[in-house]
Amino acid sequence: MYKLIIVDDEYSTRNGLKVCINWLEYGIEVIGEAENGMKGLALAQSCRPDIVLTDVKMPGMDGIEMVRRLREVMPEIKIVYISGYDDIAYLKSAIKMDAVDYILKPVNLDELTAVVEKIMDMSKREERANDLLQRMSTKLQQSIPLLKEKFLIQLIRDGNPDRAQIERRIDFLELRLSYDASYCALIIRIDNAITVFEAMSEQNTQLISFAIQNICQELVDQRTSGYAFENRRGEYVLIIALPETLGEDILLPFVEELTSSLHGFLKRLAEIHLTIGIGGSAAHLGQLTESYQTAAEAIERKLFLGRNQAVMYDAMAASKDVDYRRINELLAAIASVLKTGDAEQIEQLLEAIFRELILSRGISYKDCQRICLQVLLVASQFLSEFGLRTGLQNGEESEVWEQLLKLETLDEMSRHIKHYLFSICRQVETKSFKKDHDDVIGKIIRIIGERYAENLTISDIAQRVYLAKTYICLLFKQETGETINEYITRVRMEKAKELLKETDKKLADISQAIGYVEPSYFTKQFRKYTGMTPSDYRDIHRR
Repeated sequence: MYKLIIVDDEYSTRNGLKVCINWLEYGIEVIGEAENGMKGLALAQSCRPDIVLTDVKMPGMDGIEMVRRLREVMPEIKIVYISGYDDIAYLKSAIKMDAVDYILKPVNLDELTAVVEKIMDMSKREERANDLLQRMSTKLQQSIPLLKEKFLIQLIRDGNPDRAQIERRIDFLELRLSYDASYCALIIRIDNAITVFEAMSEQNTQLISFAIQNICQELVDQRTSGYAFENRRGEYVLIIALPETLGEDILLPFVEELTSSLHGFLKRLAEIHLTIGIGGSAAHLGQLTESYQTAAEAIERKLFLGRNQAVMYDAMAASKDVDYRRINELLAAIASVLKTGDAEQIEQLLEAIFRELILSRGISYKDCQRICLQVLLVASQFLSEFGLRTGLQNGEESEVWEQLLKLETLDEMSRHIKHYLFSICRQVETKSFKKDHDDVIGKIIRIIGERYAENLTISDIAQRVYLAKTYICLLFKQETGETINEYITRVRMEKAKELLKETDKKLADISQAIGYVEPSYFTKQFRKYTGMTPSDYRDIHRR
């Protein structure tokens, strides 16, 4: 219900306005009346109406002055002026006060009705607009965390020299950042992130991501100020304010403490390693992009230095340009030597290629990856040209290529390619595709025997024996008569039977000891394997 007051120095006008229209039909209640501007102002201030019908010309304080004062405290109030024909000068001033409309005396009912309908239409539009604004404001507040993260990502990725714009957004998002302070960007990247996340559920992935950010933010808050956020999957960025008294001297002890905290957490949770890239200092927020870029360059140095360590942005300078002519000569030599199946020569050629890459130091990860792919392409062309390709080997080759794209260091790439080319050499030497099956099967069995209590996957085993998943699955089934997963289950179940007979361990502990996280799943598998529950089995064998 909207509230209305009437202000006019003539009683007959006030009374007529009250009774000439059914205000309640329009959702309006007449809550009071006043005979001059001074009383009208006091009435309005006490009951805070939505609408004021007021005469323009009144003794003492006129309607214009009353409305001017009302606007100072109630800017949204709707004003309708009533005036006589001789009040034109007053009316011009009234119009400047942003009135909804004005009505000339004597008041015409149709004219008054039209004005009321106009007011109601305006009020409903304003209500809808206010409601929309309120809903949007609520959604905006809910989105503030995402907007903060988006802004921080833009600071490191895009750069923005517009100081005023940056400061406006900082103020709006209520970030604890000063434009003129010195900053440093740190990048924390999960090593072999693609492989790590492939083996995890989405819930565990999100849990680890949240925990890493939380650990980083807590340490930032304790030691200095700044923000930690996820830039992309498996990569987390810290924007650290460098204190005036310490400057860059804070970085090394900070990184040491950060590394210790993160590794301590990850060691308890999973076998995950991190590499940290430390960027150069930025004199102000507008230079943060450069700091991030140097941190990214530093973290790429794990290509040469290996994983699981912290690298300063200037720790590795390029020694020389890559001699691509020499690389091409070595690739051609590999193509020739493959025909002989001489593994020793292949090893020497591969070492020469990777020595060129290591000495360059300035080569990018993508360029190293590209050269490694060229080696695999040479091998692929050789297999095709000499008719040595089989359906099984096609699957193995695809997996070798796919696995290469997941490797992050030259050492990993070198070992990966070397083992694959060695396998081709053995095939060429014997003119067949037979491998030392007993040796491969023996390795698989030893790996399972050593690691059955872990979350062991066929991918893990394939990486350890340097063969494709499809190949070892077919080979193991062919040689043993059971699948790798069936064998893993058998090893686990036999160990479970042993523990049930010889120990008093709880089922949950036995489940954990043989590689099952969920006791219920262990019970299901045990029943399937033995035909009885673990408890029944223990009861029978402990009598």
